[in-house]
Amino acid sequence: MNKSIVFVGLMILVLLGYIFNIDKAMSGLFLQLTSDARWSYGSSLTSVKNGVNSYFNQAQTLQLLESQATKNMNYKILYEQTKRELENMQQDMNLINIDLSNKTLYTKAVSYINLNDFSKVVLDKTLPGGKLYPLLTPQGYSAGIVRVQNGVSVAYLNPNEKANYAVFTGLTMAPGITSGMDDNGNLLIQHIPKWYTIRVNDEVITSGMDEIYPYGVRVGRVIGSKDLLNTKMAIVRPYASVISKKYFYIITKVNKTQNIDDLNLSSEAILHKKINE
Repeated sequence: MNKSIVFVGLMILVLLGYIFNIDKAMSGLFLQLTSDARWSYGSSLTSVKNGVNSYFNQAQTLQLLESQATKNMNYKILYEQTKRELENMQQDMNLINIDLSNKTLYTKAVSYINLNDFSKVVLDKTLPGGKLYPLLTPQGYSAGIVRVQNGVSVAYLNPNEKANYAVFTGLTMAPGITSGMDDNGNLLIQHIPKWYTIRVNDEVITSGMDEIYPYGVRVGRVIGSKDLLNTKMAIVRPYASVISKKYFYIITKVNKTQNIDDLNLSSEAILHKKINE
C-alpha cells in the first residue's frame, strides 16, 4: 500500500513537472551555474596569463631601455668628442699662418709610437715614402719632420733628437742643424761654424738648404750659446710647444719659385733673404 502511494506521488510530480516545465527551469539553472563556473575559470586563467605576460614584458622593456640608455651614452660621448675636435679645428683654422703656395695637408696626431716617448706620434694621413716632410703648427711655426715607416706617417717632433732640419740663426745667417731639446724644453742647434757670432734674441728660421723645409719658417729665438770643440751650439726658445699639439700641417710639396713676401715672415727673415740675394 505504501509503495503504491509513493509510486503515485512520483507520477504526480513528474506530471506536474511536465505541465509546468520544471525540467527546463532546472536545466537552465544548471546551465547557468556551469556557465558562471566556466567564465570564472576563464577570467582567472586570463588574469594569470596577463600577469605573467606583463612581468616578462616589463623585464624585456627594462632590458631594452637599459640597452638604449647605454647606446645613448656612447652617442653622447662620441658627440662631445667630435664637438671638441671641431672646436679645436676651428680655432686652428683661425690661427693659420701658412704659405698657401705650398701644397699643405691638414693632419691629426692619433697615437704615440711608444707610451714613454711623447716626441714621436702617428699621424692620420698617408704619404708617399722615400722623402722627409716638414711639419708645421697651425700658427705656421716649425714642429718637426715626418717620416714614412711601413706605410705609416710618423712625426718626429722638435724634442726628438732625430728631428733634424737645417736652420739659419741671426742676421749673419749662421747655419746649423736642429738636434732635439734639453731638459728645460729649449731647442738645440748644433754644428754652427765657430766663426759665426750668436747673440741672445737672434731669430732662428729654416734655411731650406736641406730641401726639407722651405726657406723662412720661424723656429724660435736664441736664449744662449755654447762653444764646443770645433763648433758652436745655440740654445733656442721655440715659438711652439709641439708636445701639447694635436693638429698640424704637412707641407707635401714646396713651391721653389715662391716670393719671399708671400711667406708672411718676420722682418728679420725678409732681411735674411735680401742679404742672400
